[in-house]
Order: sequence, then C-alpha cells, then structure tokens
Amino acid sequence: MELVSPSFKSIVEDLRAKVASTKDPNQTISTVRADAKLLGQQYQEVKIKDFVIVCDEPVSSGGTDKGPTPLDFFAASIGFCENVMFARNAALHGLEFTSLETSVRGHWDRKGQYQADGKSPYFIDMTVETKVTSNAPVDKIVEVTRVAHKTCPMHATIVKAMKVTDKLLVNGKEVSL
Repeated sequence: MELVSPSFKSIVEDLRAKVASTKDPNQTISTVRADAKLLGQQYQEVKIKDFVIVCDEPVSSGGTDKGPTPLDFFAASIGFCENVMFARNAALHGLEFTSLETSVRGHWDRKGQYQADGKSPYFIDMTVETKVTSNAPVDKIVEVTRVAHKTCPMHATIVKAMKVTDKLLVNGKEVSL
C-alpha cells in the first residue's frame, strides 16, 4: 500500500511556494474553528467544517463513554499534526517510508480540575514518539523528524507550554534526535 502518492511532493512544493511568496502577512494567517455543543451531562458534539465529531467522558466521570474525551482529542491532534508534517517534509526531502505512527502521551494532575491543593489542570509534560519504517538512511529520517517537529503547529505550541520529550524509532530501534 502506497502511503504517499508520487504527486504529493509537487502539491507540497506548490503550497510552500504560494505561502512563501505571499507579501501580505494577513494572507498567511490561518484560522481554525470548532463549535462544540453540550447534548447531555458530559456528552457533546463538535462541528468542524462539514464534520461532526462526538466527545464524552467515562461513566466514572459522569459521562456515558460514547466517545473520546477532550484530552484524548488534544493528544490525537498532536499526533495527527505530526504525521501531516512528517509526510510533507518526507516528500520535500525525497524520503520514502512504508509506515508512520506517532504516539502521544501526557501527564496532568486531575486535582487542578477541582482547584484542590492549589493544583493547576495544565499538562506537566508530553512525550511524542514517532515510529518510522523505511529503508532510507537513519540520518535522513532524523532530519525529516526534526523539521516535522519544528513545523508542526501543535508541537510548536506544546513545547512553549510544557516539557516535551521527543522520541524516534526507526525500524523498531530507538535513535537519537
């Protein structure tokens, strides 16, 4: 199964050229929008463009466990964004790969949700683990991974807010970033 089409590089090059050549800074600012609506106790849906996604909390937290939690979506968004930027940068650097997975784990103190013991609900740390299968040289994969981290809006945001540990596994073996 082909993960990235042969035409993808030209799509990314065209997009990069268009953004880079834009002189008006207002033309390069993007906006994301998500409209969330509570439907019952903890169960809700969010509309993003033409998509509707459900969100809930586990039964133990007063939900009905009909969907991922908001924090699950937060972690998933980091993984999604990292994979997008890795694929784009791999195309630009001529890096072929047969699989790409990003695992995101974060820690936070639940006491912060209830203002207990002066705790805050922010994340303490996150680990972003990228797993790549490829026959390419490891140094090329490391470079693409570094660029993906630098250009991913989600990664760029979390590194300003908390301790982030980046890990890279190439063909099942951890390599240094």
